[in-house]
Amino acid sequence: MDKFNSSHAFFILIITCRREQEVEERIHTIMEYDELLRDVFRLECQLFMKMDSYRLIEQKCSKKCFNLNERQLLNEDIHSVFIRLIKIIKEACPDLTGEDVMFCCLSRIGLDNSVICRCMGSVSKQTINQRKYRIKKKMREAECDSLFEMIFVRK
Repeated sequence: MDKFNSSHAFFILIITCRREQEVEERIHTIMEYDELLRDVFRLECQLFMKMDSYRLIEQKCSKKCFNLNERQLLNEDIHSVFIRLIKIIKEACPDLTGEDVMFCCLSRIGLDNSVICRCMGSVSKQTINQRKYRIKKKMREAECDSLFEMIFVRK
């Protein structure tokens, strides 16, 4: 191998190593960001569990649907507590409706689908399953699969 080819190969090796290092650093940064988001969402959930509407969920939603006033209170509390989650959802997937976003927040809290169903004024589990499917489809189209997992997959 002549001098030019060996130094050219060495130069390419250095560039490749730097790019790999940059990629690793970016991956590490993304992982740290995801972990930070999970912590923020966890804290938002804990804060919400101290709200009046959460106490109302515990008292009423195992048996009855929320009425319009109760849903409005729930909506206000969700929007006052889940500021970051809602912002991220709306920026990442603007096609989601307000009720889709509400469903995401209630799911992130860890509520059972039947309870979420009653909180949103419905008694049909099929409606909730269809909503979750539509949310997943919209998030997949917006390339937000990791956000879907962060909201709906329990670890």
